[in-house]
Amino acid sequence: MNKNKRLFSQLARGIAIVFGSAAVLSCVSAPEPMPKSENFELTVLHVNDHHSTLDAKQQTLVWADQEWQVEAGGFPRVGAQIKALRAANDNVLTLHAGDAVTGSLYFTLFGSEADARMMNNVCFDAFTIGNHEFDTGDAGLAKFLQQLGSPQCQTAKLSANIQPEVGQSPLAPDNQWQMFKPYTIVKRGGEEVAIIGLTIASKTKKSSQPDKSTEFLDELETAQKYIAEVQQQGVEKIVLLTHIQYERDKELVQQLTGVDIVIGGDSHTLLGDFSEFGMTAADSYPTELTNVNGEKVCVVQAYQYSLVVGELKATFDGDKIAECGGRPHYLLSEDIQLADGIVTTYEPIKTALRESGVYSFVQPDPELQSILDDYRSKVDDFSAEVIANVPEQICSQQVDKSRRAGCAQVISSGAHRVVAEAFLHSVPEADFAIQNGGGVRSDIAEGDFTVGDAFTVLPFANTLVKLELTGSEFKQAMEEALAYAVSDGGSQGAYPYGAGIRYSVDLTEETGSRVSNLEVWDKGSQSWQPMSARATYILVTNSFIAGGQDGWDTFYRVSERGRARNTGIDYAQSLVNYARAQEVLQRPDEFATQAYTPLEDK
Repeated sequence: MNKNKRLFSQLARGIAIVFGSAAVLSCVSAPEPMPKSENFELTVLHVNDHHSTLDAKQQTLVWADQEWQVEAGGFPRVGAQIKALRAANDNVLTLHAGDAVTGSLYFTLFGSEADARMMNNVCFDAFTIGNHEFDTGDAGLAKFLQQLGSPQCQTAKLSANIQPEVGQSPLAPDNQWQMFKPYTIVKRGGEEVAIIGLTIASKTKKSSQPDKSTEFLDELETAQKYIAEVQQQGVEKIVLLTHIQYERDKELVQQLTGVDIVIGGDSHTLLGDFSEFGMTAADSYPTELTNVNGEKVCVVQAYQYSLVVGELKATFDGDKIAECGGRPHYLLSEDIQLADGIVTTYEPIKTALRESGVYSFVQPDPELQSILDDYRSKVDDFSAEVIANVPEQICSQQVDKSRRAGCAQVISSGAHRVVAEAFLHSVPEADFAIQNGGGVRSDIAEGDFTVGDAFTVLPFANTLVKLELTGSEFKQAMEEALAYAVSDGGSQGAYPYGAGIRYSVDLTEETGSRVSNLEVWDKGSQSWQPMSARATYILVTNSFIAGGQDGWDTFYRVSERGRARNTGIDYAQSLVNYARAQEVLQRPDEFATQAYTPLEDK
């Protein structure tokens, strides 16, 4: 060792001895300081699937063996609750888990403008793209994303698994992440938190209307890829903001590493204990699971239609979840009425609601209410005309769901049947009509039926399309749609409802044998005739499934071969015209589905 190195070594040892002695003296002369707590509480306020539902709704609650009526939800209440909870908590994230648009007259008349204005006022930290954001194509989504956010409100628009074609899609004029990003990283209380967006892949491609060149990547693989990417940047607190359905969320969590929190949407899942008031929830709020590494994960969702704001409280010990807490806030007016009978005081039910841990009395935010009122006046003017009377409620109820009180106890849906009849009324040259289950969005209520009601029942931007096809092509299309309805990532909304046609469905059979006894109403003989495989028929349907969505692939092929004509008739307007002509809309007693065997009977 040379002289300089030896001197340096001796000096270093001397310094170490001095500091070591000082440390010993310090330990002797003063008590050891308590270790600093690493616990960090993150509050996540969240909504999902509000579907342009900006107005409040009338809600029926069952309590003390009586029915009670109360106004619930509405986006001004959502905003008021979020603003109040944001002010009352530290380290807050405000998230929207997708399907903000389509589903009401606000979207029919104003596109995404009204929703964007309301959301900008609330100011979400991040929004993940849902399948219905694609209902007006990539161009419609691009317009909404441009409207969403402002200089005062920098909402991160997210989805890691949407892949638009660069240079072709309006979502990616110059590069893939031009309109949205796979994730964002935010700071709360000095801690970095990553938020990764996911959109349901198969359902969006087949049950919405993205551009054909836009691809959707596998949710699990994509989530793990971007979890790894943010971890490489030193971020370990990871939120998945998903629009992939509650059951799929639970599946993903148990296959992923690194995930801490899942804020979900798409399945409109109610979480929490609502049993005291006659409502059934799917699970607890929050739902606790473990990821691949055995680490705790908090999973939540906030129901639908501007009715619930979720308040998740996730406590971290270092970078791992130590505790999941919080509650849903089902938003109510304090004006509660007994549905039938008389009471001297409403305080007992109000007290029960306050103490429930799931309901909250909230006054609408004045600023949001003012914005909404500007749009509502135009909606009211458009929708007020009474066009028919409805003697008894005509329900929209899917074949695989339990029959609801006040609805006909039949296996099919009265509202879908009325819609299919309206299609035939508007296109009388058609032999029969088909309407997919997912396109009818509400019941037809007893009483006056207005223009607005028709557009509420059929809220999407669809037109009527005539298809010329053979009996064998139609049978194949039915089989494809039913296969999609029961497939993973598919949708029961593909199920066919019709007029001028009837059939039996057995989902326990293999694909190709699920549809039988196909018959078409023959106008000449006024009788039912077996559908001929070789005969050509004219079918009228909506432009959504005529384009091959919801698994109706053969319809798309028929359209591509030049055997389709778009009539240009708005499908909701066809219901308006039919109701006006009928004057009275009766509850149907004949249905296309003659017999139905569900999959679980196998």
